[in-house]
Amino acid sequence: MTQSREELEDWYKTPDPWGFQTNPADADRKARILVAIKRPGPKYKRALDVGCGEGWITKDLPATLIHGLELSRTARMRIPAPVVAVDEPSGRYDLILVSGVLYRQFEWQAIHDLVANHAAKGATVVTCHIKDWEMPLPGEAELVEEFPYREYVEVLRRYRWQ
Repeated sequence: MTQSREELEDWYKTPDPWGFQTNPADADRKARILVAIKRPGPKYKRALDVGCGEGWITKDLPATLIHGLELSRTARMRIPAPVVAVDEPSGRYDLILVSGVLYRQFEWQAIHDLVANHAAKGATVVTCHIKDWEMPLPGEAELVEEFPYREYVEVLRRYRWQ
């Protein structure tokens, strides 16, 4: 069963409904994601965060232009600058982050397609999910890191898009 937009709106009635900004496990998770994204040289030109929520990680992505894709209208209203909330991604991105949404209750196949259609050749694509629930992107990741996260095991993957 796919989670509805109404259910997401219900969650976001309260800011930071999952306590990302106050939980040490989430601070560690965010730091690991940002390390996996980091590269030598200039910032990425265009970044997309799929399922960005309120933009807690998104706002720190090292890119000139940062797009945040989020279904919840309430969460989108809380996305901070410099993130630009978008209803649909446009063009190609040299950095794509997908975290917390490649699960069966979401449209995971549509997210796979979205990444395939909007990742530039050679793009960095990073995913981070609860290991037992993840519906991973196809292909071989160049980095796979597992770590404890709350009561779960999280898996972070970095792909170089072909």
